Amino acid sequence: MAALHTHGAAGPSGVDAYAWRRLCLSFKSASNSLCIALADIGRRIATTNVNPEGLSAFVTCRLIPLDKYPGVRPTGVGEVPRRIIAKAILRVIGSDVVDAAGPFQLCAGQDGSCEAA
Repeated sequence: MAALHTHGAAGPSGVDAYAWRRLCLSFKSASNSLCIALADIGRRIATTNVNPEGLSAFVTCRLIPLDKYPGVRPTGVGEVPRRIIAKAILRVIGSDVVDAAGPFQLCAGQDGSCEAA
């Protein structure tokens, strides 16, 4: 449930974090089934070798241009289920990721990641 504290804009589907939170919490057994399905997807992605072609819709992003002087910087906004699943996986293996990436990633393990730098 902690992963449902995801905030933010919608990805390509147009369904934002608030709507996903409502879907996962407001419809009794249907919401429970949805949460179980999300957990199953996350478990499969984290524990098996998944064909990348099968993940194309899961990792799709909506690109938003940010006006940065000088020029424009693209920012990708992914789908909310991807963010929910990533947060759940990182709650379990986050310290291992920090240990592995720490020397190479300045903000590994910090809240807000690169925004904290």
